[in-house]
Amino acid sequence: MLKTRIITALILLVGFAAVLFLASIDVFALILGFVVAAAAWEWSRLSGVRNEHAQTAFAAMAGLIALIGLYIPYNDHFMRWLLLPGFLFWLCVPALFYLAAPKPVVSVLDGGRGQAIHRETNSPLLAVGIFIFFMTALSLQSLRSFAPDASSWLLLYALSIVWFMDIGAYFSGRRFGHRKLAPGISPGKTWEGVYGGLAVTGLLLLVVLLSADWADGNRFKLLVATVLAAAASVLGDLYESRLKRAAGLKDSSQMLPGHGGVLDRIDGVVAAIPVFTFAWFWL
Repeated sequence: MLKTRIITALILLVGFAAVLFLASIDVFALILGFVVAAAAWEWSRLSGVRNEHAQTAFAAMAGLIALIGLYIPYNDHFMRWLLLPGFLFWLCVPALFYLAAPKPVVSVLDGGRGQAIHRETNSPLLAVGIFIFFMTALSLQSLRSFAPDASSWLLLYALSIVWFMDIGAYFSGRRFGHRKLAPGISPGKTWEGVYGGLAVTGLLLLVVLLSADWADGNRFKLLVATVLAAAASVLGDLYESRLKRAAGLKDSSQMLPGHGGVLDRIDGVVAAIPVFTFAWFWL
């Protein structure tokens, strides 16, 4: 299992680096469309869509909407307002956790042992998925090509926030974790893990601030955007965990050997990147 996980991770890492730094804008947009389609297919399963043709149709629609959206000409002023709903959505997610606590789907016939049962398709959740993936794809393309001071390095930094939060939270949570962050959603996550993730991300921010020649005002933008994105990455992780718990699933799929599904790998990204991009445009 570990060998499979490592091989998959290496393939993904090499492929990601090549796409990030070598792909043209058009190729990058096309790849984003495919990633959105794969994530949307998993999202449809979490939303209660059982028919395989319907799952495929939803995936194709989400990918196409994201791809079309990447080719609409945006100016900076319009982007500021377009990204606002994405920021507000993740701002409201903690309230959603509080007001609508997740309930695992269990089978009565199975004696309540945690097996998923058939349920009605959650159409509003499908719409939320399209919205989230569109915002994520648009934000990724913007940071790489269209935002102020956009570059592959800026996008890499924004993504690194998610990765450093995950790494810091994992090791500090294992070593010091006691207080549960959201036991009803993800029992393994702790507040100590969050603090560890923030500490490691803070070190990343410090290194980046000291090692690059930033334009006037960009240091403050980077600081605020990093803090907001780091917090959002935790919410994105919890949000997907909530969906999986409600659906009675451990992983969103087995699309990536040893790693679960696409959503399992980008759950923090779909929250952190739109929030980072929003802050980058507004500040």
